Amino acid sequence: MPEQFLDEIRTPVADGSAKVGDISSLTPRERQVLAEIMAGASNKEAGRTLGISPRTIEVHRARIMEKLGAKNACDLVRIVLRQGPRH
Repeated sequence: MPEQFLDEIRTPVADGSAKVGDISSLTPRERQVLAEIMAGASNKEAGRTLGISPRTIEVHRARIMEKLGAKNACDLVRIVLRQGPRH
């Protein structure tokens, strides 16, 4: 189940109906970073996996949190889990 959910995060919505605070408002790279965060990766681990620096991961994480309205990492995970997988 967690792997299926991560696949849903990685896949953009085709109809372009993004809402503020919705995962579909994220860029493809932000979705990749979010999937790494949801998998429990540190900034350094996520950076290695995605081939970017840990600082760039931090920037993406900050933008993701801003777009989804999260105050901290725990809040971010709660918001994403509450939205559930998209169909």
